[in-house]
Amino acid sequence: MRVLIAGLGEKKEFGLRSLRDAGHFVGVIDLAHRIPVSLVDWWRAGDRFSVEAMLAAARSADFEWDAVLCWEELSTDLAREVAAQLGVPATRMPAGHFRDKGVMHGRLRELGLPTPQLGVARDLAECERLIGGRYPAVVKPTDYGGSGGVKIVRGPDDLPEAFAFALDAARTGRVAVDRYVSGTEYSVEAVTWAPGKTEIVSVTEKHLSRPPYFAEVGHVSPAVLPDEVREQLEYETVRVVEGLGMEAGVSHAEFRLTPDGPVLMEVAGRPAGDQIPRLVALATGWNLYLAELGAVVGSPVSPEAPSVERAAIRFFNGDGVTPFRHPVTLDDAIAAPFAEVLHELCYFEPEGAVTDAPRGIGGRNGHAVLAGSREQVAEALHLLDNGAPVYQGDD
Repeated sequence: MRVLIAGLGEKKEFGLRSLRDAGHFVGVIDLAHRIPVSLVDWWRAGDRFSVEAMLAAARSADFEWDAVLCWEELSTDLAREVAAQLGVPATRMPAGHFRDKGVMHGRLRELGLPTPQLGVARDLAECERLIGGRYPAVVKPTDYGGSGGVKIVRGPDDLPEAFAFALDAARTGRVAVDRYVSGTEYSVEAVTWAPGKTEIVSVTEKHLSRPPYFAEVGHVSPAVLPDEVREQLEYETVRVVEGLGMEAGVSHAEFRLTPDGPVLMEVAGRPAGDQIPRLVALATGWNLYLAELGAVVGSPVSPEAPSVERAAIRFFNGDGVTPFRHPVTLDDAIAAPFAEVLHELCYFEPEGAVTDAPRGIGGRNGHAVLAGSREQVAEALHLLDNGAPVYQGDD
């Protein structure tokens, strides 16, 4: 099958390998520097924010495409339009429902589902009116992903900077205003094979940086949860995904777990970023990229046997002051516990570099991917964090 990825995103090598290993011909349209050309069969540089540019690139091939996918958050609605004009299958969901946080949470309110959103603002005065003195609050762009542009506001003095930070990342000039929700954060990965037929794939524990920003510093799959809590997260995910009109594709829902139950932060109609699909495949046997294609073309797939009990990724970040020290050295990598669980180790900065604390996506000094038994992964994470607790969403 000839599969076109119209908008690739960053760090999607696992997805490309998954499709090619399954025997598919893979093409990509994106910025040239984001395309790992050795992992694709066809590619064109193109403007992923223009339907016309992506269509022209897709039609420059001397063959027909069989399906169009998109793994870049900002291009998902455009990619479906490209597929429609090419006359080939793509994910099926209403435009905006899984992209625009204002539209998304407005629909959830109509359905009577819990949402933290107070409204959407285009200027500082409207943002202040929506908060109405109810601090802390959170402001974020309505049309971005990966925790970019998100900041907690603890009082009126913090609001101008936080609003400007969110507005700078908002392509449509609209900022979502939420009440602050405290609790550990989880993501739920699901595949919708057909309308009303959604299957839960995995629940992942998310680790965040400390406020005021909400940068993701790690993920662990599967999350260790009581059965009743996991079932509640899964139930709410199905309600949200099907309520928003998902008909075919995969979804990535993010919840805060509060004493009153899960509260949805947002949901995307695409495979998760931050290499979460790779973790899920290792620990559950489900390949989200193959599941997405199967849903799109009407050919459901099944999971393989998982290779490990648990998988995790830890991102290494700066704090703007401390010189960066590589958490894993060559000697560490060949000794327990890392020798048993270290699947990938990348550094983007040398030792001694001083880098700012992350303010959303980006700004990372490197990462480690771990996979093994629960105990092995827990021990390795503990050593990576030097025994310090990782912030998980409590105020």
